[in-house]
Amino acid sequence: MIYTNFNVLAGANVAVSPFLQPPNGATILNGVNPSYKLGALYKDVGYSRVSTQTQDNKSITGLFDFRQVPGTQRMMTTMNEATDANTQLFAKTPAGAWSEIGAAETAWTDFANINVEMESFIGYCFIVGQGSVDGFLPVGSVTGVTFSTVTNVTNMAQGKYPKRYRDRMYVANCRSGGVNYPFRVYFSSVPAAGAITWTPASDFFEVDYSEEITGIAENWDILVVFTENSAYKYDQSQRKKVWDLGCSNHRTIKTHKQSMFFCNRDGAWESVGGGYPQNISGEMIDFFRAGTPTSFFAELIDEEYIVYVGNVTVDGFAYTNCELIFNIPTRLWRWRENTDQMTIFAKYLNGGVARRYMGDTDGNVWDKAKYTDTTLISADTYVDVNSPGVSIPVNFELAPIILNPTKTQGIRELIAFADRAQGLKLKFRVLDRNARILTPYRDMGELTKYVNPFDVDIEDGVLIQIAGSENSSNPYFSFYGFCLDLTDQSVILK
Repeated sequence: MIYTNFNVLAGANVAVSPFLQPPNGATILNGVNPSYKLGALYKDVGYSRVSTQTQDNKSITGLFDFRQVPGTQRMMTTMNEATDANTQLFAKTPAGAWSEIGAAETAWTDFANINVEMESFIGYCFIVGQGSVDGFLPVGSVTGVTFSTVTNVTNMAQGKYPKRYRDRMYVANCRSGGVNYPFRVYFSSVPAAGAITWTPASDFFEVDYSEEITGIAENWDILVVFTENSAYKYDQSQRKKVWDLGCSNHRTIKTHKQSMFFCNRDGAWESVGGGYPQNISGEMIDFFRAGTPTSFFAELIDEEYIVYVGNVTVDGFAYTNCELIFNIPTRLWRWRENTDQMTIFAKYLNGGVARRYMGDTDGNVWDKAKYTDTTLISADTYVDVNSPGVSIPVNFELAPIILNPTKTQGIRELIAFADRAQGLKLKFRVLDRNARILTPYRDMGELTKYVNPFDVDIEDGVLIQIAGSENSSNPYFSFYGFCLDLTDQSVILK
């Protein structure tokens, strides 16, 4: 009798008992992707460094794809200066290297550890930011490689969150005239002759005075303003509270077609068409609860919403530099540990192809690889052939399979099917005839071929569970599933 499982379709689910898992589910999916090709588990790909390191042992604090005009594009990044308590601004063209825009550091002397946010409008990159120690960053604008604290930003309020909406520039959670307005949103004039002006005495609107603005976004031709516990919609004529549900960090707000995604202390949420958001984090809620929501950040690329939650402990297992990935078409979750501690994600269009760039705590910007890349990056922190990077840790545990709830079943052999899986090791465990004691995991061995038979030799199994692990820089593998050779004889449980 042969039992087959070639349908590894469900994502990771740590929120339910193993016995409530579907037969094609998983309790652990770390570093493997069930959504790339349905029915199989693909090892995740790595990331490579973008140009050279900017500053040693200093954090990337801002990252933005500035497309000034068609054909003119620069990746902008900010970081803490290596020797002084300043914030620096760097830029690079698609084919160029990082180059500092020195005038920004002059304006930002004695401003360090600032969360820097950027937005493009009328051919300029508008830059704001705030830090818990040094306060609000002096506002600036950039066109080309020219930095200014005057051009298009004279009288502009300092703020935390910039956003272009329709024909104006907005900035939220602000300081103006020496006074903090955490509940206020300022807006610019409509452009005239390629320029905008600011009139802070009159051009603003406010949300609930009792709550600080935590983020701002645009979708459905509406400006959405978040506080910790609420959300408001603004259409340039009126402001209206719409949800008793807020956002913990501006950097988790991402839009995709008719959907808006964001995070708070209760997990990840999705609003479709502006409707009331639905919590999508059910299977991964323990990961969200284990992290610090105000420190989360995210990106949305290739129809996946990726949330960085950092170092978390779930079910007694510690995960380092952890990101949670939600595949929108399949609605499946998985997670991934990164080699480096990341500080920010950003989407970068390189030759029309969307890439996920990632800033870290060591002055590096990384480019997350794709399965379709011509040059396969199968390790983290890849620099060049002389510095090939760090192997990617992979761990997965499939849902337990109940062979027969009333009888024990003998198992002669397990046959695993995989491609390019050298280094992938499988193990299994079973529930014995007492239906109480789960035997410890037993190693089966490494997968070296497309078809891999393993002697199991279990006389009285009721439940079997398969797990795998791999930690190498080998090209990504694909695990397709397995089949069991079961004996015809069984024993009725008493």
